[in-house]
Amino acid sequence: MKHFVLFLLFSCLSSFGQTKNFPHLAYGKYPQQTLDLYIPDGDLKNLSVVILLHGGAWSMGGLEYTSKHAQDLCNRGLIVANVDYRYVSDKISAKDLLADVEAAVAYVSSASGKYGYAKTGYHIVGISAGAHLALLYGYTKKDMKSITALCAPSRLDSVEILEFLKKNGLLDVIEKLAGAKFNANGTNPSFVAISPFNNISNTPTLLIHGDADPLVNVSQSQNLYAELKSKSVETKLIIRDGKGHDVGMNSPDTEVQNINDITDWITEHNK
Repeated sequence: MKHFVLFLLFSCLSSFGQTKNFPHLAYGKYPQQTLDLYIPDGDLKNLSVVILLHGGAWSMGGLEYTSKHAQDLCNRGLIVANVDYRYVSDKISAKDLLADVEAAVAYVSSASGKYGYAKTGYHIVGISAGAHLALLYGYTKKDMKSITALCAPSRLDSVEILEFLKKNGLLDVIEKLAGAKFNANGTNPSFVAISPFNNISNTPTLLIHGDADPLVNVSQSQNLYAELKSKSVETKLIIRDGKGHDVGMNSPDTEVQNINDITDWITEHNK
C-alpha cells in the first residue's frame, strides 16, 4: 500500500511537468492582503482557475496552511491563487473578509492577460474557516462556477452551535465575525447573515467532511447537503470515515483522495 501511495504521489507531481509560482502578490494595502499564484506550464486559456482559502478560525494562520494543497492542485493542471485574508477583530468582520476575497478575485482576473488564463469563471475552495468563507462568498457573490468546502462551519445561527463554540472558546471570534453579540434568548440576524445555510444560491457545491471532526460536527455538512438537495442545487457530500478536522489532508492516502475529488469536481464544472 505504501509503495502504491508513493506511486500516486509521484505520478500526480510529474504528470503536468514544471509549474511557476509567484509568491506574495499584493491585492490590497494591508499586509495580509496577499496571495501566491501557482501556474502550470503550457497553454492556460482552457484551464480551471481556483481561489483557495486557508483555515484558522478566522483569527490565525495564513498561506502556509494551504501551500502544499495549492501546489498539489497546480500539479494536476489547475491554476491556483492561494489567498490570505485579514483576521477578525472588533473592527473587522465577515463582510470585510468577503471584501478581501472579492479583491483577491479581482486581482487574479486583472492578472489574466499577463499570464494567459481565463479572465472570469473561477472556482473557490476552502478548508474550515476558509470553507465557510468559500461557501458564503460563492452563494452571495454568485460569480463562481463551483464551490468546494472541506469541514465547513455552515450554520452559525443556532443556540446549539453557539453553545458548542462557547465551550471551545470560539464564541468571541464568531461574535467578531458577525459584528454582533449573540443573544442566548434568540438568534441575532447578524448570525443568520453569516451562515451559508441561510444564503444558498444555485452554485454547484462539493462538501467533504470527516465523521470524527471534534471542532465542526459532520452534521453541519450533512444538513447543508440536505438543504441544497431540497433547493435542487447540484451538490455532492463525501464523508471521510474516522477522519477529524483535517479531513484526512494530513494523511498521504486520503490527501490524494481529497485532491482527486476536488480536481474532478472542478474539472467537471469548468464549462
